[in-house]
Amino acid sequence: MEDALEKLALETVASPDEGHPNESYDVIDYVRELFLNSEEQKKLEQKKIRLMRICVALLSAVSFVVIVSAAILVPTLLTTASEANKALVMIQQIDLKSITTDFDELTVKAADSFESVGEAVKVLNALDMESLNATIAELKTGVESFSKLDIETLNEAIANLNATVEPLARLFGKK
Repeated sequence: MEDALEKLALETVASPDEGHPNESYDVIDYVRELFLNSEEQKKLEQKKIRLMRICVALLSAVSFVVIVSAAILVPTLLTTASEANKALVMIQQIDLKSITTDFDELTVKAADSFESVGEAVKVLNALDMESLNATIAELKTGVESFSKLDIETLNEAIANLNATVEPLARLFGKK
């Protein structure tokens, strides 16, 4: 092994300037391009990482909103569904035949009432308004004359009449 090392040490390596100078510049340009490309790729990878982080944050926020919405809406939807079922049960229990029968009876009674009202209107139309007004005027006159009546004098007249009739009633044998 040492022999191999010694041989290598004795050999001279050709300097890049001696052989083909254009080839060495090509290699340097190629390495420089590789370096620039790797730097560009690093920047792109960093942008990708930032975008991925933003996407993860947005997806986390969206999933949080979805979970919270589901937690709030699911119980509400369940109560709404149970109330709707109760309402449907109540609707199914309604006896439409009895309602229509009751409604028919109501319409018959309403028709009878309208007939009675029509007859009353006919009677009112048949009344002689002039004679009715004259009768009302006579009643007013009678009420006025009755209100002017002296009650004390009337009571005295009744007492005197009673005193006169009482002896006559005894005379005819009535007690």
